[in-house]
Amino acid sequence: MRPLPTYFAWILVLNAAVMTAEPARQQFPPIQVTDLTGQTVELKNLLGTATVLNFWATWCGPCRLELPELQKLYNELGGKGLAMLAVDVDLPALPDEEGVAQQLAVAKPRLDGFLKKTGITLPVYLVDGRTQAALGVEHIPFSVLLDRNGGVVRIYPGYSVESVADLRQQVLGILAERSGQGGK
Repeated sequence: MRPLPTYFAWILVLNAAVMTAEPARQQFPPIQVTDLTGQTVELKNLLGTATVLNFWATWCGPCRLELPELQKLYNELGGKGLAMLAVDVDLPALPDEEGVAQQLAVAKPRLDGFLKKTGITLPVYLVDGRTQAALGVEHIPFSVLLDRNGGVVRIYPGYSVESVADLRQQVLGILAERSGQGGK
């Protein structure tokens, strides 16, 4: 896999334009994610009509507030085309690390315990160190809303009740576009 340039800095600059107009959406970089069983898959194969990538960690207080709200959103709209990928970044990204086998061995027991305790059933994934570093995920929670083609609709750095409400409205708009009910 070739190295990825740092995309989030670039995408953050574009976010203002995305929020004010509807230009052609910038494509999210082609990445691979690994589930908790060790199965690696291309992001493009997991896209729904609308997809939320949420970068989080078990030790992150704002993440602990946001995850239940994302779970509710997924429970409500998952059957209508929303895909939700909770990408755990508990371990620091090591730029020379390729693959997640070692990371998974360390993180899985903690993740399993956390998910059981909190009742979170979102699909959880990991990314390798190179990908995490290339994406520039340094502050969490950090969510990215993608359309069905992998275009970046909106970015949500941090957590607030207002950002989750906006995310819900954006998801509903994307789902409406697909069903022909209007939307932007």
